[in-house]
Amino acid sequence: MKYPYALQLYSVRDKFEKNVALALAAVKAAGFDRVELAGTYGLTPEKLQALLEVAGLQAVSMHVGYAETIGNTGAVADAAGTFGVTEAVIPWLGGDICGSRAEWVAAARAMDLAGAALRERGVRLAYHNHDHEFAKINGETIFDLILANSAPEHLAIQLDTCWSTVGGMDTPALLERIAGRVATVHVKDCKAWVPGERPVLTELGRGIMDLDRVLAASKAAGARWFIVEQDNSEIDTLESAARNAAYMASCNQE
Repeated sequence: MKYPYALQLYSVRDKFEKNVALALAAVKAAGFDRVELAGTYGLTPEKLQALLEVAGLQAVSMHVGYAETIGNTGAVADAAGTFGVTEAVIPWLGGDICGSRAEWVAAARAMDLAGAALRERGVRLAYHNHDHEFAKINGETIFDLILANSAPEHLAIQLDTCWSTVGGMDTPALLERIAGRVATVHVKDCKAWVPGERPVLTELGRGIMDLDRVLAASKAAGARWFIVEQDNSEIDTLESAARNAAYMASCNQE
């Protein structure tokens, strides 16, 4: 498969509030065989893994909060082993923890240390961007601060290709610049927006993203998994997931 794809389960989080087993079965029916985890819904990793197996789904990556990753790295490695994943991703850092340049640098160094420990357990740690990491502090973007204060072998990047575009970046050019440090990418689309306002996210191929260029650049940069995430949907989230799965399947047709 040219672009092996998975669904970030945050995209259909409303379904998991009702019944985890039924939600997983619905994700499979929507056209996904692989998923990226977004928490465990109050279940033990062992119980969630059992439900994934029943649904015929394979986890390829998992999102884990910053505090948990930094404070209980061993448990993160244990969970990764249970799920059989080698990719762990910190999905968010913001002003609650990083309100200054010094705090961003400290967080990057803390992630570097956690990433080194996880690497010894066979797990690669990555950081997932939004758009705010492309704001500048003293002339340098937060994104580049994170890169400069962590080693590539300890902290990779899960580039959210839509949010980097919203942040003002030429995303294919950015992917070329960080080639070799890209663990996975998030593939998403959005409608045209006015700078300074929040974009409306939409299904793949229905927005303004040049997905052909983005997918090719992601592949060239070393991405192993192309993970669909639609943070919000204007229609039923499972219908959005099905449309996104169909789009990714079409991208893999020779």
